[in-house]
Amino acid sequence: MSASIGRIAAQLAQPTDDTVSPELIALINRNIGPPISIKESDVYIRAMYVVSDEVNSFGGRFPVEEQEYLAHLLVDSPVMVGHRKDKLPIGRNFHAAVVERDGKSWVKSYFYWLKSTEGAETLRENIDGGIYKECSVGFTFLFPECSICGKDIRICPHEPFQKYTVGNNNESDRVAYFNYRQIERVLETSLVYRGAVPDTSVSKELAMNGGKKKDNLSDQAIKPVCISSLSELDPEKEYLVVPFYESLPVIVTCNKKVLTIQQWNGEPIDSKICSRFAYERLPEMDQAYGHLVGYRGKERCTVEQVERYLAGMSGPVTRLEIKLFPPAGLALPKGVYDGAPNRIRLIRHCIAGVRNLDQSARSIMTRMGVQLWSLDTNPSQGTGYQYRPLNSDIVEDKQYRLTFTNGAAAALLTLLSGEYKEKFQIKQFNLARLLRGSRFIADKAEDCSIQELQSGKTTTQGQVVTLTKRGEGLLMEMIGSLTGKFILRPVKLDEHRRYLFYRLGS
Repeated sequence: MSASIGRIAAQLAQPTDDTVSPELIALINRNIGPPISIKESDVYIRAMYVVSDEVNSFGGRFPVEEQEYLAHLLVDSPVMVGHRKDKLPIGRNFHAAVVERDGKSWVKSYFYWLKSTEGAETLRENIDGGIYKECSVGFTFLFPECSICGKDIRICPHEPFQKYTVGNNNESDRVAYFNYRQIERVLETSLVYRGAVPDTSVSKELAMNGGKKKDNLSDQAIKPVCISSLSELDPEKEYLVVPFYESLPVIVTCNKKVLTIQQWNGEPIDSKICSRFAYERLPEMDQAYGHLVGYRGKERCTVEQVERYLAGMSGPVTRLEIKLFPPAGLALPKGVYDGAPNRIRLIRHCIAGVRNLDQSARSIMTRMGVQLWSLDTNPSQGTGYQYRPLNSDIVEDKQYRLTFTNGAAAALLTLLSGEYKEKFQIKQFNLARLLRGSRFIADKAEDCSIQELQSGKTTTQGQVVTLTKRGEGLLMEMIGSLTGKFILRPVKLDEHRRYLFYRLGS
């Protein structure tokens, strides 16, 4: 028997399986909203472990309590290469979650790119082959909080990576770093040759369940909808506003001095844990809705840490607290939790309309903001909204009036609220161009500017939901003919102080 001996072609790599789940595709279509809906066969999807709670090479750190908000801001941000702004994005982030990896808390961001685009296959091969394996994030924030004194590290005496003795008795040395606080915006994520955060990675692991910290789509049912602007709410409704806690939704029943607690999915909490709550003086309750929060001292713990505690596993949680929502007629007696480590109490709350919601939210918000529901929605049956006000001085209860004439060279924007009144004359104004994203030069106007616009004028008006002062500039959230966020940003032209007026995000 003869045989032909020659060159044999072989591939030792496992066949590539780029099958993605329908849930991931649904997230792309829901969170990104492409003009033509994406199908599974259209895209490649990978994930980035973007930042952890470890100190990075700049001396900065994303503490765990800031990571959920960072994950929210990552959605719909572009994916770049090397933070270069002179080239278009190669992909887009469509989902992000806080997960645990190797004992650290990480923000994991999922991104996609189209198979039909030029270089798509090369990008996939370089990621899966380990060439592109680290990543980074570009963002803006307002407050670098010093880990030693809690002040702005730019003006305090401490420097990152320097060691300082703390305590009255020189009891210990601590290395200074700063926490990223008041994160405003994620600009982009990038594939980079070396990430500032240790052990960043780009992964083909797309499972929505890391096995340690929940990162699955079933959690979407209990996660609130994140909003960045009050203009997204119905201005005619009132809202129940509560502090936003990283917590487990629970249902509490207290009947004949027997306390039972179950999670929102119906899973009961062990009776031994229930017995540790101070409930002897509680009024009888049937199916009262609340949030279960874990603490280590005064520091709040993560949901994953609470779940480990409930499962009898080791972790930092030392006590629990149930924050009940305000059903009609429920009043907890004073001193009901005196001396008890595990407590049940009413959650701080208020009821507010959109016009004064920002001010109300500030009075009770946590670092993660507030959670709110319209009064015609039962919190135990709906996820509500998460909202975090900007950390600036805000003037509430404002209105605007925009006066212009067709074909005229200027318009007049008047901002009104009680004793507050400011007018800006906008040059070469065109309403349609403004709403499409054009920018206009504006000046602070004198009373005579109104007379210039009397002939054939058109006046439109609406509500300023919030007006945020930023130095000499203004950020306004408006409802009416001008709907959305608008900026009046100071600039210097021809040696004069003037303003740029435009719609943000257009």
